[in-house]
Amino acid sequence: MDLDVQVANFISTHVNLFDTLTLGNVYAPGNSLSYTLQPAGPATRYYNGKRRRSFAFAITAKNVDGITCIDTLNAISNVMEQATPIAIKSADGSFNFISAKMTESYKFVATVQDDDSQDAQLYSVYQGFFSVQVII
Repeated sequence: MDLDVQVANFISTHVNLFDTLTLGNVYAPGNSLSYTLQPAGPATRYYNGKRRRSFAFAITAKNVDGITCIDTLNAISNVMEQATPIAIKSADGSFNFISAKMTESYKFVATVQDDDSQDAQLYSVYQGFFSVQVII
């Protein structure tokens, strides 16, 4: 299933991101944006064998400017909540997008630095959470 790739592509083409959105919860050196995906809750099975399923996305934003993190997560939330079934499509036919919604407001996670030197740059880390419903 290519849900994670298609959602990341949709976000990347509709939001002016400060860095490339990458899969995995990685704190890369410098500014970074990453996301993780996992199933959320039970699936609803239909008589035709298809299932309605929710998946939870967590997007982690790390930037020297905390406001940039917040603005980016807000923009992603707005774009995802306005996404339509026509806007996000599976390239391999493995899912049909239904809807997305923010499940939790962005939150401050930590202030980090890339190395231990005294003059190392400090970065703010924020996370935003949303869920996506699909038919698989």
